[in-house]
Amino acid sequence: MTKRLSWPSAVVVITAVYGLIPLLGSREVYLRGDSAAQFAPTWWYLGHLVRDGGLPIGLDPGSFAGGNFAAEALFGIWNPLNMLIWLFVSGSGDLLVAVAAVKIAILVLIALGTYLVAREYDAAPWAAAAVAIALPFSGFTLWWDAGSWPAGLSAFAYAPWVWWAFRRTLRGAMNPFWAFLVGALGVTQGNPYGTLAVVVVGLGLVIEGFVTRNRAGAVRLLLTGGCVAALLPLIYLPLLRASELAARADGPVFGNNGKLRPELGDLLGMSSPTFVPGIISITGPTQVPVAYFCWFLLPLLPWLRYGVLRDRARELTGLGVIGLLYLAATLGPSNLWLFRWPLRLIEYFYLALGVALAIVLTKGLARDRWRARTAGTAAIVAALAFQTWAQHPTRLASTLAGVLVLAVLSLALLAAHRFFTTSTVLLAAVLVGGTAVVLGLQAKVYHENAGARIYHIPTDVAALQQRFGDLDGRVMQFADFRKAQKKAQKTGDDRALRAAWKNFLPGSMYHVAGVDAVNNYTGMGFRPFEKRLCLHYEGFTTPCGYRHVWKPVAKGQPPLADLLKLQTVVAQPKQTVGVTPPSNWTYVEHGDRIVLTRTDTLPWPDSELSWASSGVTVSSARRSGLSESVALSAPAGGQLTFALLDWPGYSATLNGKDVTVGHNPAGLLTVDLPQGARGTLELSYDRPGKAVSELGVGIGVLGALALGVYDVVGRRRRRGEADASAAVGDTGSDTTP
Repeated sequence: MTKRLSWPSAVVVITAVYGLIPLLGSREVYLRGDSAAQFAPTWWYLGHLVRDGGLPIGLDPGSFAGGNFAAEALFGIWNPLNMLIWLFVSGSGDLLVAVAAVKIAILVLIALGTYLVAREYDAAPWAAAAVAIALPFSGFTLWWDAGSWPAGLSAFAYAPWVWWAFRRTLRGAMNPFWAFLVGALGVTQGNPYGTLAVVVVGLGLVIEGFVTRNRAGAVRLLLTGGCVAALLPLIYLPLLRASELAARADGPVFGNNGKLRPELGDLLGMSSPTFVPGIISITGPTQVPVAYFCWFLLPLLPWLRYGVLRDRARELTGLGVIGLLYLAATLGPSNLWLFRWPLRLIEYFYLALGVALAIVLTKGLARDRWRARTAGTAAIVAALAFQTWAQHPTRLASTLAGVLVLAVLSLALLAAHRFFTTSTVLLAAVLVGGTAVVLGLQAKVYHENAGARIYHIPTDVAALQQRFGDLDGRVMQFADFRKAQKKAQKTGDDRALRAAWKNFLPGSMYHVAGVDAVNNYTGMGFRPFEKRLCLHYEGFTTPCGYRHVWKPVAKGQPPLADLLKLQTVVAQPKQTVGVTPPSNWTYVEHGDRIVLTRTDTLPWPDSELSWASSGVTVSSARRSGLSESVALSAPAGGQLTFALLDWPGYSATLNGKDVTVGHNPAGLLTVDLPQGARGTLELSYDRPGKAVSELGVGIGVLGALALGVYDVVGRRRRRGEADASAAVGDTGSDTTP
């Protein structure tokens, strides 16, 4: 048992240690882009919501455009493992440390899952380990997913585990119920790329089942996949319902603007440590080696024994289908429905390629025609050097460093193969050790992914809460630091950007500061609200938002600030030019920050009710969770406005009878009252598609349980038949003729 666990244990330990190497280049390498502005603060906030109120967390109205967690989907609110992440991050005093620990743990899961998939295809432990340790540190996975997009990183982390569980189910080596649970974790992560992985892997393995004449296994896997698919309404119905109001609904279903879309030639640099392809990134051209896979694949091409792929072609059908589908998708257009930026799929292709490489490596390297094969390796290294230089001819230092490292590692690998003919452990040591050398080189050269947005947020939780503790009540910030971001990215000098966070915060960082802020990062948006307040998706605003907040959204109504029930406004001085706030607000300038504070008392302090039209008398209004209860009288009818966004799922009744719910031009929820209205208005929220999604969950879980029980009963029956047959055989052998 100890020997059996030695290699997977090595994969876990080495990957965890290697995950620390990028921090030598920059301590903020794992806190770039969305990780800084959205995920780190939201994980912290969700952890506190769980501690205070438990699960589920579908909607947080106080977070406004960034609070519809069910519709955003990417936070995976139905995935129990995510809750562990939230609780861990919320219990940490430093976001930087917590996020780095979480991401390194996910990299370890990717490596271990990849090892298990390779072993499932009978790859040797040493070969499986070498590939498994390399994959989490491939270019896109490290610099983009681990650096900026943890939802994509988590989705990819489930892919090898789904593959492993599904193939074992196909072979009859795993109970389908366990495969269902793994698949359920993959889809409930919320990222559509995780769901796509379940589909692509399942399809490839079902085809493999039919090709290998394992029809029973293929049907078993199809049924298991159907049970997983039954969970999809739970995850995506709120997203589909909210899409009509989402900012991203404006984009094309199919299109190609070239953004984060690799060309076939870019993949030829997959073994060059410093090859940076000319792919359009978020903030301009790509700045990191996103097409890199592992240093040893291309240099080893002349030495690999490819016959094993031909000999095992039928049982490797699934591997081939999965790899080809992901290769095609990686080279596809930049927009395909929910799937934009196909570079995000390159890591899934590299997973399939890595498994194939581990299978071929298991047969060992060729030992004949040494000169010709060595010349082939040298030619490949030279070609990679030329490609790297030709793409960026002015980056001589990084090109030479990458070529030198690749050449030395290739030479060391061939020397180990030549002079230590029977030592696969030494061969593995060179492969795995080379991954560390390349990782260290990349950390030294690139530091962080300059193609992703820079924030360099403050991460000390206690210091943040102390610094912004003077902001009372509901707060809205009017500030824009996108120019400062661009300047910091261009010059490398981020001092002005870091100084800005002494007075303002980006994205959802006000959560961590303990401030009830309207500004929050949103991946989907709420168009009427963001348009009226001139809000950017990352919480920044343009000056028109400051002008609009002091104006009514309709004739006869109070300013939008009152409808939002704002008590404090924080603004950059340049956004306030030419605008005079109402007299019931105090105006104090603190250097680079203007703070405005309400001097009067807001109506209905225990409710989100913010305005009632003329003729409507409200005797009481109270909030309870996501519900509002308002006692009122409106002889001539009228309208109520709440400081809530009109997300799909809200409904209202007056004395048990439905009344109309809508929204004003700013997207705030309104309720129309009929003539003669009198009594209690109940406003409530229920997750869109709840009945359908709960039915789907019931069908999926019960179906998976049925498959699991059927599998257990079948195994027992076959075991009983085998025991009976053996007993008959033993009796026959003891009988004397």
